Amino acid sequence: MTRRFPLAGLLRARELAEERAAAELAQANRARDEAATEVTRARSQLANLEFRDARLSSDAEAPDVSRSWSAAVAARASLAARVQELQTVLEVADRHAHGASGAWNQARTQASMIDRLRTRHEHEVAAEELRAEQVALDEAALRRASEEDR
Repeated sequence: MTRRFPLAGLLRARELAEERAAAELAQANRARDEAATEVTRARSQLANLEFRDARLSSDAEAPDVSRSWSAAVAARASLAARVQELQTVLEVADRHAHGASGAWNQARTQASMIDRLRTRHEHEVAAEELRAEQVALDEAALRRASEEDR
């Protein structure tokens, strides 16, 4: 019967930690991508915001130029503030994704260390089994040779 790997439980725990870290990294990357999309969308809205000249509209509308101008400036300021806010959210998401990447790399390294020990253990067990088989074959050959000598 083969020897069981004594660190199998620890290996499984490390593999689970790696899977959990990978899931957290995927979630952090998704959040970062969503934040980047929102920043791009808000910047596009800001770039497409037009200041219409209220003086060019028809007399029937009787535009209040100063009110229209104030509303346009307020809209632009609001969008600019939103872009800045979303940029901050993106920076936070980027830092979180970077931290999650580091945690995943560390978890992967720890799991691979134990996995290398498992591989070495399997090679040692296989070598022991081959040695035991060779000893059994040698004994059988010696027995047969001694029986033939009689």
